[in-house]
Amino acid sequence: MLRRLLLLGIALCGIAHADAPARIELSATPAWKGWARPGRATEVDIRLSTDVATRATLDVVAGRQSVRAELDLQPGRVTRLQVPVSSAERVAVSVASSAGPPQRLDIGLAQSESPLLGVGVASNDPIELDGFHTAVLAADDLPRNGTAYASLDALILDAPTLGALDQRQLGALLAHAAACGRIVVVNTDARVRRLLDGAGGCGGQVMLSADSLADAKAMLKSSLAASLPPAMSLGGIGELARPGHAIWYRVAVGLAAYFAAAALAHFFFASWPVLLLTPALAALGALGLLHAKQPSSQLVVWSEGDSGAPSARYQAWQQFPGVVRERVRVPIPPQLATAAQPCDSNLEMRFDFDAIRGRATLAEFETRLFRQVALCYSGSFPMARALAIEARADGVHDVRNAGTKAWPHGVLLADGLVHDLPALGPDVHTTIDAKSGKPVQDAAARTAMTRKRPAGAAALWELELGGVADAPIESRGWLLVSVSAP
Repeated sequence: MLRRLLLLGIALCGIAHADAPARIELSATPAWKGWARPGRATEVDIRLSTDVATRATLDVVAGRQSVRAELDLQPGRVTRLQVPVSSAERVAVSVASSAGPPQRLDIGLAQSESPLLGVGVASNDPIELDGFHTAVLAADDLPRNGTAYASLDALILDAPTLGALDQRQLGALLAHAAACGRIVVVNTDARVRRLLDGAGGCGGQVMLSADSLADAKAMLKSSLAASLPPAMSLGGIGELARPGHAIWYRVAVGLAAYFAAAALAHFFFASWPVLLLTPALAALGALGLLHAKQPSSQLVVWSEGDSGAPSARYQAWQQFPGVVRERVRVPIPPQLATAAQPCDSNLEMRFDFDAIRGRATLAEFETRLFRQVALCYSGSFPMARALAIEARADGVHDVRNAGTKAWPHGVLLADGLVHDLPALGPDVHTTIDAKSGKPVQDAAARTAMTRKRPAGAAALWELELGGVADAPIESRGWLLVSVSAP
């Protein structure tokens, strides 16, 4: 009898243990010690742990944008993910599971109206820069997503802090450097300096190395006088897109069908039921036409680099035409996903986030007729284009492929004219008559003329976007490579 009671007690304990709710521990830390710039992007570092295996849903809400991730939590293992968010004053982080009560954290972001200077030095020596607010950082305060650097206007790092960065942090830092971020590194060895100097965009004007904190401050102040090419505006990228007439065609056809049906009913029928029913049926047909297959989105990519630089920075714009009022879910191209954000920060949008890959996979938003919703992307990619131009006394430009790979047919922008640039293999020359060019005519060449160095030349090629997964059929891209004046 005693044995049976003991076995029954053990069984009941096992049932009670199996039914015990999961206890999820949730913590969240914003990048940059909680500092951000209004209207920009930042990052939240989230850690979750549980004592019982469970599936959970994580939601991060910042302003009108939200991020959702489905997680598989295991006991004894901390799940950590870094989620890019807009820099709203309050960020709500919540996790829900069917096996336990929901958890919620509210994080406040300090909005700096002044430019933000990040200082990550092991000595913790104070550094102040006129007009800047300084955020003192440890290595773990630096983000793993390059988009989070949008909240930072300048950065000083020393060798110990730089050496403490993990691989994803270093990748985000190099992406920021390629995007012409102002960075000064202090007391780094020659190998690290070569790596960082080669990664800096804008000709290396703002990727600097110093021997001391005093030198770093002086060099940073001096670099502020250097004018950098501004980021491409949404309007500038939109000018490169093909005109989208698909929605207008549908509306025009629907209206034409409606009025044609109404006119035919008026001329050929005298029955009031027919006269009333025909326009109603035509209106339903026009409405059905609008609900037909969703028109394809359009992707435009504009990239820029300096001749011989290892990387080029890009900005991309993907427009989704609105047909009817409905919520849609669209895939995000994986190569662009780490920097996906709505072009309009006031637009309500939700992203599905892949916690394993650390990137957004889908965007969900509401469309309406004639309402254009756009996603903006930015980042950098490896580049192997280099050209050398020599101006000869006879008015001819000698152009050489100074890179290690062949380039396709493109155009050369020099002396205010557009010249055909033939496909060339490595170390192959061609000659171009400086007076044989044509005036700027197409939108891509006009944009390139405004983006190249005023006193220099540049080459412009169309990008092949076939390797971008989930890219729409209507995809166009360009690469502009600037070179010193011939």
